[in-house]
Amino acid sequence: MGGSTKVTRRVRRRLRSGVRSRRRIVDGIGQAALETGMRLTDGQSAAAEVLACDGHVYLCGPPGRGKTQVVDWFVGVVTATGTSVRRCHVHEFFADLHAAIDRSGGWREGLDAVLRGVDVLCLDEFAVHDPADGVFLDRILRALISREIRVIVTSNRTPAEQMPNPLFHAGFEPTIAFIEDVFTTVDVGGAHDLRADGGTTGFRGGWWIVGATPGLPPVGASGVHCRAVRLLGSDAGTVWMEFAALCDAPTAAADYLKLAERFDHWVIVGLDVPDGVDPLARWATVLDVAHDADVRIDVWASCERDDLASALTRALPDAGRAISRMNSWQVSRES
Repeated sequence: MGGSTKVTRRVRRRLRSGVRSRRRIVDGIGQAALETGMRLTDGQSAAAEVLACDGHVYLCGPPGRGKTQVVDWFVGVVTATGTSVRRCHVHEFFADLHAAIDRSGGWREGLDAVLRGVDVLCLDEFAVHDPADGVFLDRILRALISREIRVIVTSNRTPAEQMPNPLFHAGFEPTIAFIEDVFTTVDVGGAHDLRADGGTTGFRGGWWIVGATPGLPPVGASGVHCRAVRLLGSDAGTVWMEFAALCDAPTAAADYLKLAERFDHWVIVGLDVPDGVDPLARWATVLDVAHDADVRIDVWASCERDDLASALTRALPDAGRAISRMNSWQVSRES
């Protein structure tokens, strides 16, 4: 009887310790929000409670409802306790994994390289449209779970809404079932797009300027190349480029990631509503990468922001995310 009592006490102590630890994480997320002048929305509060527990988490909801924000605050809290977290956009993770596989010559070795020492992997903007990407993502998720790495993803779609094309959806249903079985799904909803409030620094400090063209890059700035993107010039942390060079050319997320590593302020000139889907899709990827890297973008355009938003809506299934990102910028109209 005495031994049984001691075991019961140890279990109770562990349970109490777990409850206190979870409460510290939830309180820490709330405090981090207050320090940025915000309060958690109802959806963010629900997400915080689940993030504070163990297990894999799938945060979904419309663009601009604070999914990325609440994960930012969570990462700040848990890294302070010694937890090793890797936080990246899905584009960045794919690019790094492909590069690691090329270097090592093998799938497992590449995965080892990008996940070495990682306790928690946070993947932003989880979205699947291409069947080949779906197969690759299924393999990644199952490998992550088997390695006992905690996975947290954010997405504008529920698991069941991924791979929306009816021609390919049935083939992705086993992956959807796996996600629904393994992850706790939290709807971070709400009627208000938080990005519409704008901001003053980083990505949220950008401008959409209509009807004018900027001056030339400063004296001493020279035209340079950055992989596939032809740049007009650069000066310290600022780079100038034409929209056509960025999005009409066959560029990709890896090119934008390299730009984000070198420059924290992009000036994009000559933007007009492009013809075709590919430039619009590249623009959406530019916004994803720049937002994740907190790069400020100033756009000098001959069209209204709403005109480009309408074109994105017609062309892309996940246009809402790109539009929400652009809505965080201030608008100026100059003669």
